[in-house]
Amino acid sequence: MVSRADPLRLRVLDSDYNDMLAEHFARIVDELERKRRRWRSPSELRGFQLEIRKLLKDALGGLPEKRDELNAKVLGKLERRDYIIEKVVFESRPKLYVTGNLYIPKHADFPAPAILRVHGHWRHAKSQDVVQATCAGLASKGYVVLAIDAIGYGERRAQGDHSEGVWLPAVGLTLQGLIIWDNMRALDYLQSREEVDPERIGVTGASGGGNQTMYLAALDERVKAAVPVVSAEVFEDQVASGRCYCECIPGILKFANIPDILSLIAPRPLLLINGVKDRGFTILRARKAFSRVKAAYEALGAEEKVALFEVYAGHDYNREMREAMYLWFDRWLKGEDKTESEEPILELEPDLSYSLNCFHTFPRDTQTISGLYYEEARKLKEHRLSRSVDEWLERRDMLRREIIDEVLGGFPEREAISARTLEIMHVDGLYVEKVVLRSESDIIIPMIIAKKEEDEGTSPVVLCVSPLGKGSMLARKHVREFINKGYMVASIDYRGIGETRFSEVIAAKNSIVIGRHILGMRVYDVVRTLDYLTSRPDISKSDISCWAEDEAGLVALFAAALDERIKGLTLERTLASWESPSGFSYSPSIFPPNILKYADIPELAALVAPRRVTLVDPLDPQRQRLTLDEALKVFDFTIKVYEELNASDNLKIITSV
Repeated sequence: MVSRADPLRLRVLDSDYNDMLAEHFARIVDELERKRRRWRSPSELRGFQLEIRKLLKDALGGLPEKRDELNAKVLGKLERRDYIIEKVVFESRPKLYVTGNLYIPKHADFPAPAILRVHGHWRHAKSQDVVQATCAGLASKGYVVLAIDAIGYGERRAQGDHSEGVWLPAVGLTLQGLIIWDNMRALDYLQSREEVDPERIGVTGASGGGNQTMYLAALDERVKAAVPVVSAEVFEDQVASGRCYCECIPGILKFANIPDILSLIAPRPLLLINGVKDRGFTILRARKAFSRVKAAYEALGAEEKVALFEVYAGHDYNREMREAMYLWFDRWLKGEDKTESEEPILELEPDLSYSLNCFHTFPRDTQTISGLYYEEARKLKEHRLSRSVDEWLERRDMLRREIIDEVLGGFPEREAISARTLEIMHVDGLYVEKVVLRSESDIIIPMIIAKKEEDEGTSPVVLCVSPLGKGSMLARKHVREFINKGYMVASIDYRGIGETRFSEVIAAKNSIVIGRHILGMRVYDVVRTLDYLTSRPDISKSDISCWAEDEAGLVALFAAALDERIKGLTLERTLASWESPSGFSYSPSIFPPNILKYADIPELAALVAPRRVTLVDPLDPQRQRLTLDEALKVFDFTIKVYEELNASDNLKIITSV
């Protein structure tokens, strides 16, 4: 006899299938690539550019229509041999302070060409030695250069951490969108300076800064020449890997790959610089990207305006790379067609000297990533709940379709049920089946089904889901109680947990990029599990309920909201709302794009009405249990819907604090 506390014997697969999700993402990327529309003539390319630019803006969360006052200030100056460094600050949005250093050459023909220098994921941001080197080198050659801190870096760490960018898509914003708007406002600032020729502005940056360079130049034609460094690539098997959320644009691969974005810059001058030894943005993917981008430039008769410069180096922006950049900008912004441009001896500040800082203490009234999130969440809530309960009820079916399509990214076409019982065993007086269910062509769901050995005929069933996986289910007291009451219990490892466990961070990033969110994929696994359970002759189709805990509670809640085969739902210790003024202490996999445009968690619970819902110890965004009064306030709309449907007895909220 096997102890019910021993999950090893409840394993379904011979060994863990940890590559399943990686292979799944790679397959979807390949399908999207093959389905994507291609341009076939110069006129089609121009139309393609207009279309992709609009789609990109929408995917970034839209850009503000109003340009608020920059309220720009110069807070200090540093005198150097060949240039002056001004410490500048402006507001890209009200109270969202952008800190920067403006390098003004002492010897130049003014108004001079200008360069916006954006940085990658470097802690010291505009003070990083490699950023300073670019700025000092360009200023010594007669360029006005503006280097700014990206949100969450350098002086702007007070505004949040880049990891918080995962929350933003839930309210229709993106971290890259915030950054691009900062950069567009930086162009506004450069154009406001009398030292700058507004018609000769370039942009450059490496790694994440290369991505910023690419997106900014693609969207803003004020950029007359662009040099993205160690960032050009094509999305292939790697998809998003371990990169920052600023490099994950929701659904981008549904309409464009990276070369398509780079092609939006054509016919303006574009130089790609990559390292042969770069293991992140590999030279092979860079060469593939260049080949595709070059075709766009050739179609527009501008092949001399695009180039790939390879350096036998790794992930860097070293002197050889910078000297290639100088030549490119000299050619296209100064009209100087030279064959070499030697970098002068540079005068740099120590990274940790703080001499380049604009503030001694960052303003306490600054806007933050979490503040922007909360501000937008409040606006969306006001809009969503402007309807009466009756009006909301009338559009429930439409709301379900919108959630599936616009939030979760759609469900794939259902295939015929494919499931196998691999083993039947007896565990502590229980009859236990090990089942493997195919949810999609390349997704398998390990499942266990348990019931009393003597039970025959049809039985009601409880589907149990937990982020801990199915392995511990039979050790749970409440699961044994279900079985003792005559229920059959089914439990699954939805994709990415248990026997197919995978990084929650990478799953979130990859699913954002491909436009099918990991939360929605897991909801689909539950839907397919329901398909299988209702196909079995020993299960009562009219009595299927679901129990879930923690983050799996959201998977179950979406499933119950969208699929009426779930007749009862119990959620334990599950997040109560995506509205928070101070961020979240949750996995990145629970923030699907645009969800708060359509529903918060209480409204999802209302979509289950009038079916049974029990909420046990709902949690706040910091994982603290709500009091009963707090829970009643959060779920006020759910309560009103159940009252309207004369089903108040079917909604229970139970708290232990």
